[in-house]
Amino acid sequence: MSGPERHTRLVLKVTGYVTSGAGEWKVRAWRTGAVWAWDLEIHEAGLADAGVYECQVNTRPKISHPVTLHVHEGGAVIPGPSEVYVEAGSRLLLTCWVEAPPRPPGPITWLHDLHPVHATGDRGGVSLHVAQEGARASARLSLTSVMPQDAGNYTCNPESLEPAHVTVFVLQDEEPRAMHHDAATRNLGHPLPLTLLALVLALTLT
Repeated sequence: MSGPERHTRLVLKVTGYVTSGAGEWKVRAWRTGAVWAWDLEIHEAGLADAGVYECQVNTRPKISHPVTLHVHEGGAVIPGPSEVYVEAGSRLLLTCWVEAPPRPPGPITWLHDLHPVHATGDRGGVSLHVAQEGARASARLSLTSVMPQDAGNYTCNPESLEPAHVTVFVLQDEEPRAMHHDAATRNLGHPLPLTLLALVLALTLT
């Protein structure tokens, strides 16, 4: 066996160690009966380790088997739409999921228009909660009694990973009432004259 190859470049033969890409490469040879097998292990794989790997056996004709490795760097995701609408005075709750395999993610910071959000800031009513489950973590931001100044762009920013963004719009109480009043006025614009006309016709006939 000649060993695994990556992008037509020989990595190592049969067994041993070699440093390449983002981590350490290791091949382990083991035998089950008359069958030999070789495992390729990459410790702390990174983006530079992605590509096509090929295991070759020096026979005639040569036997080979290619495998494509995709490396997921991880990052933050805020489920739901990219735009959130909330009424003034209500509660805003944003949840962010962060994946950072193979180890747990580092510190996670919430930003409001690029300014860090703190639970002990002047705004008050701010709650921050982070929970980790292996290589995955959730970060929750809660704001009570939402005000117009709470509108803007919110960023879930994990350390050394791709952030996630969401835009929050705060609706004033007057806005939905005005919209409802306008709609009711438009709906009553035509039926009212028809009702009066029917009443006049009824009085005339009697």
